[in-house]
Amino acid sequence: MPGDSSFRIIRFSTFEVNLQTGELRQRGQKVKLQEQPFQVLTALLERPGELVTREELRSKLWPSDTFVDFDHSLNAAIKRLRDALGESADAPVFIETMARRGYRFIAPVDGSSAPSGIATLAAPERIKTFFSRHRVGAALVSLIVLGVLGWAAWRFPSRPTQVVERRLTTNSSENSVNSAAASPDGKYLAYTDNTGMYLKLIRTGETHLVPLPPNFSVSTLDWFPDGSHVLVSRAEGPGKGSLWSISIFGGLPRKLADDALSGSFSPDGSRIAFQRKDFGREEWIMRSDGTDQVKVAAADKSSWAGPPTWSPDGNRIAYIRATETYNGREASVEVNEWPRAKIQTILSDNRLGPSLYWLPNGHLVYTLGDEENQQGGGLWMTSPQQAGKTAGPSKRITRGIGWISQVKGSYDGKVLTFLRENTVLSVYIGALAPDGTHLLGNRRLTFDESKNDPFAWTPDSKAILFHSNRNGTSEIFKQATDQTLPETMITRAEQLQQPRLTPDGSEILYISTPKYASPDTPSSIVAIPIAGGPPRLVLKDANIWNVQCASLPSTLCMYSIIKDDTTETFRFNVRTGKTSDPPQADPMCSCSLSPDGSLRAIVSDISKGAIRLRSTLTGETHELAVRGWDELHSITWSADGKALLAGWHHQSDTALLRIAMDGTVSVLLRSSNPQILGAVPSPDGRSLAIAGESTARNVWEIKNF
Repeated sequence: MPGDSSFRIIRFSTFEVNLQTGELRQRGQKVKLQEQPFQVLTALLERPGELVTREELRSKLWPSDTFVDFDHSLNAAIKRLRDALGESADAPVFIETMARRGYRFIAPVDGSSAPSGIATLAAPERIKTFFSRHRVGAALVSLIVLGVLGWAAWRFPSRPTQVVERRLTTNSSENSVNSAAASPDGKYLAYTDNTGMYLKLIRTGETHLVPLPPNFSVSTLDWFPDGSHVLVSRAEGPGKGSLWSISIFGGLPRKLADDALSGSFSPDGSRIAFQRKDFGREEWIMRSDGTDQVKVAAADKSSWAGPPTWSPDGNRIAYIRATETYNGREASVEVNEWPRAKIQTILSDNRLGPSLYWLPNGHLVYTLGDEENQQGGGLWMTSPQQAGKTAGPSKRITRGIGWISQVKGSYDGKVLTFLRENTVLSVYIGALAPDGTHLLGNRRLTFDESKNDPFAWTPDSKAILFHSNRNGTSEIFKQATDQTLPETMITRAEQLQQPRLTPDGSEILYISTPKYASPDTPSSIVAIPIAGGPPRLVLKDANIWNVQCASLPSTLCMYSIIKDDTTETFRFNVRTGKTSDPPQADPMCSCSLSPDGSLRAIVSDISKGAIRLRSTLTGETHELAVRGWDELHSITWSADGKALLAGWHHQSDTALLRIAMDGTVSVLLRSSNPQILGAVPSPDGRSLAIAGESTARNVWEIKNF
């Protein structure tokens, strides 16, 4: 084409390309197109109808010293260009693929050397001149149009816009989505699951794997404003990670910050708010290139801070501040005016979920669990004010089963994406080999979509006792191993947990806590005959979280309470209640009482591959080393008291271990889905009741809210 192309406007079909400003428009409306796809379009328009080879495009887009997966990056650029033009490779209208050679622009092209400003100003000027000459006619036409519009409004009244929720991914529980974020223009979804990181065109569902270095597992957090890079977090140990920039077209990731989690971009893209220290107790802000890192909210060992979101003006961030208590959690929305070091609480509710998103119009979207449905939650919207309050009542914008997290939005605020997960805790039955070192078989016993947590067997080893929330509150059930449905044992208004047997097996002990109890409200240990009958109160105390009994001939029972950051464990008699013996104090832990009542086995976060064995009589302790298995999280004695059953986890991998008293480890079961939480042996030592948790997590979007 002759002339200086840098000042040209090129038109084809309904599109217009301004080579001076680097803009693509369709019918006057700007079409968002990243730099590399635009360069490909420019190269094709310079030689319409001719083959432009892949090598020519490579030299134009990437210098010779640039390391990049060229084939994938060029394919991605072509795909984005086709998306912007509204065509597909199967039915090309503008760009024809020449197999293994390159591409050719096949639509008619009209080039013009007139500056774009002349074309855009001419039409409004002509309209103005026309109406100045024909004012009477224009007024008459206006009256006619207004009359027609008024009649149409009366004849066809407008209908309220319906909120639309749509699932964007369909991953199974075996490969749930771990993280996701939609691109600023709302066209693309970047998400991760157990197999890698993916880029999905939302309109068509076309999905591509994003190339990453080997052993580089990440979570998607947010998009850079250029729409071609994604902010991700790389896990580097329990509660620790680092922030990186990844190009969706390929290339090496670039590290932005160490010891950092849960980042999000400010509205102008100049800064990133993120979390730091022990799963995110501190809130920090840095520039988008990782420099000038500033702490804006200090750590508080008694509470946790959630992922941050930015206010539309970029002067504030908001996050959830949660404090774990014995009876649940206390949570609030904290707004941090970080340039002035000013923090305010605008909303408090113990049902608040972990995720927030601040819309461009100033509304704050948050998650809230349902009181009636413990498996459900919804998105709500409120209007925070500068004075640290909210304007008027909150509005619910979604409904549905499942917990909601990782709420993100498009730059125009018209579309929200989020993760919705459904978690099922099921009881499985494993048949132990005679030597107890491996399982002969494993099958699922409970099949409902609830949380069923096993704690004991009946004395004849034929049925399992568990608590479940299947009826909206936690109740006690018994299910025989050869039956498909459980029998309701105890139903009350309170939360009922941890069914255990008394030493002689004649009664079921359980913990009863008022449904909406405060931290100071006492809980009860209650006994009920296993054959049926009225319950009786054994004792009351504050913050009871564990109760266990030995087996005959021992009559020892013990219960534990939470006190500050420690646990205190007391001896008690199932007939007379609490004894006067001083308690045993330990860090927060999982513990189990041996069948003969002589020892307590203890594991905690500070154990690091060791089990503490503590005498119930003298309090003396010694350590049982478990080499190579640092992350133990639950503990139970075998039926004969000669070994321990421990749950282990590392990231998404879990296992059930049998640990002999000399530290020898046998892996009974290993699984990433369901995750193994622990096991309870039957009295005859032949079977295990195993708690396994499965989670199906997918990405959803919502419009018209």
